[in-house]
Amino acid sequence: MTRILVVVILLVGCRRSNEPPVVIAPGPAAMLPNVPSDPFGTPGPAYDRLRQVTDAARTTSWNGQVDELAAWLEGETLAVEQSLALMKTIRLGASDVYGVANGRIALLYEHIASTLMEAEVVVKEHNLDFDWIGQEALLWERANAFWARCTRGCSLGGPYLDGWELRCQAGVEETAAKSAP
Repeated sequence: MTRILVVVILLVGCRRSNEPPVVIAPGPAAMLPNVPSDPFGTPGPAYDRLRQVTDAARTTSWNGQVDELAAWLEGETLAVEQSLALMKTIRLGASDVYGVANGRIALLYEHIASTLMEAEVVVKEHNLDFDWIGQEALLWERANAFWARCTRGCSLGGPYLDGWELRCQAGVEETAAKSAP
């Protein structure tokens, strides 16, 4: 009897009835624009270089001119190749650095895929044909694979990787939706 009375008092005191609690959870779109800071001290020269390469490539935007698209795409492709080469060195280091490095490469793939989606509209308006048209899905798939590796790597680390783990999980959801036919 006393137990029932305590439960009733708690329910009345909290002014709660049978209504379920409200859960507030941001969706992936709320987190996607943010790039968490690096959660580790000195990751090493290979990671530092990878970060420079990916950050520089992501800040380089295509100017909307069809005749300059090939040069922009070549620069972005070189950045991806350099980043992948640096990953070979990082792979042998700390797993937390490797996990975050995968996230940085995923961001670069997303940047390229998004720009090619914009460029395809412009190219079609001019009735031009390029061999990369329709390849965005492949780039979204690659971004998705790197986000998945980032998620795995960050989930195995400590709580200091939580920001990156959440970002990577959001990236997996976003890119999976865009790579689906």
